[in-house]
Amino acid sequence: MFDDIIKAAKEEPPKDIESSSIRISVLGVGGAGCNCVNRIYTSGIKSARTVAINTDGKHLNMIGAHKKILIGKTITRGLGAGGDTTIAKKCAEVDKDLLKREIGENELVFICAGMGGGTGGGAAPYVAKLAKEQGAIVVAMVTYPFALERVRLKKAQASLTELVDVCDTVVVIDNNRLASYAPNLPINKAFELADSITTRAVTGISDTIMFPSLINVDYADVQSIMQGGGLSMISLGSGNGHDKVTNAVKDTLEHPLLDVNYEGARGCLIHLEGGPDLTLGDAIKTGELLTESFDDTANIKMGARVNPAVQSGIRVTAIITGVKSSYILGKEESNDSDNGDLQYL
Repeated sequence: MFDDIIKAAKEEPPKDIESSSIRISVLGVGGAGCNCVNRIYTSGIKSARTVAINTDGKHLNMIGAHKKILIGKTITRGLGAGGDTTIAKKCAEVDKDLLKREIGENELVFICAGMGGGTGGGAAPYVAKLAKEQGAIVVAMVTYPFALERVRLKKAQASLTELVDVCDTVVVIDNNRLASYAPNLPINKAFELADSITTRAVTGISDTIMFPSLINVDYADVQSIMQGGGLSMISLGSGNGHDKVTNAVKDTLEHPLLDVNYEGARGCLIHLEGGPDLTLGDAIKTGELLTESFDDTANIKMGARVNPAVQSGIRVTAIITGVKSSYILGKEESNDSDNGDLQYL
């Protein structure tokens, strides 16, 4: 399955933007975030603008993006934050006006970052706050450190708490789950896999908003579900052959990339991709099977696109929001919250 994910991230999207009035930006903050934006940019995304933001000028020069922003030149001289989140935040604060101008006004902003480091953990929450103040729905897509990285774990939890406070939805990809699914994967390939998963999710959401689809999801649909989503997880699945719908649903439910409790789902957003033989009936059946355990009052939205590269199969990307995880945010997340929506994308 994971080879398919990496391959899918390189597929060429449609060429003409339909909903040109909707502005979508993908902001990579820090080393890991900029690497992810580089992958999204080089995949040829047409539905969103990419921006790379870092304190490390040398790394920034190696990144492909529609726009690059070096922050905190007067503080770090372009040499990076040295893993210090406090310095990274100051770098973002000192270049607040530059960031606001270059980020611009958007309807939807994705923020890609790695938790546990300096620039991603320190500057990403501040960048998210600026994007939110300028009117965007802000969705963070972040990676979480391996359990053995004790110091990085503490920094990651602090940064994640800040992100949840300022973002609408924070999607966490836990590196430990990647390791359990592909234990023999070289470490550089593991990070490439995480980038590919984010690319698939971001491209799936933005393309479904911007381009005509078999089943359309517009910006208002995404807004109604993502707004106030809170801590979230991502799950992926695919199915082929005669039982492709059943196989895709089973695969999706068995591949969550965060260990969470998501009982009591109240909302979901489903994104499907299929080959030229994808039918409306298959799409609806997939959605029904994925959400059959949801509450009757659940706010469910589904988008489906025909992608010739998928051939005869179905591919599901699911973002589940409003989940609870004591492993990620501590005991307070075990309490009931107003942000209890379960969303698939």
